Amino acid sequence: MDRASLAPFLHLFVCANRREADSPLGPGCGPHGDAVYKEMKADVARRGAHRDVWITKTHCLGICPKRGCTVAVHPAGVIYKDVEEADAYGLLADAIAGSLP
Repeated sequence: MDRASLAPFLHLFVCANRREADSPLGPGCGPHGDAVYKEMKADVARRGAHRDVWITKTHCLGICPKRGCTVAVHPAGVIYKDVEEADAYGLLADAIAGSLP
């Protein structure tokens, strides 16, 4: 095993987990996560920030929102819930600017 020489300065994980509609935890982030992921990936491409900012679609991050999806920001150690597509640009811009709480 070798250590990779490339690592981002910012990595966002977007939950797109899907559950059965009758799950006691709710249906999951599914389509909301897909939409947020797509918007963030497009924004990273527009910025030409592929090497510095990574966006990864994941399964469950352990927080099941009532609406939207969950996004975890590394290395800030911040997790957002109820994130919707309209929030994607601003959340990513804040993360890049280093203005996360």
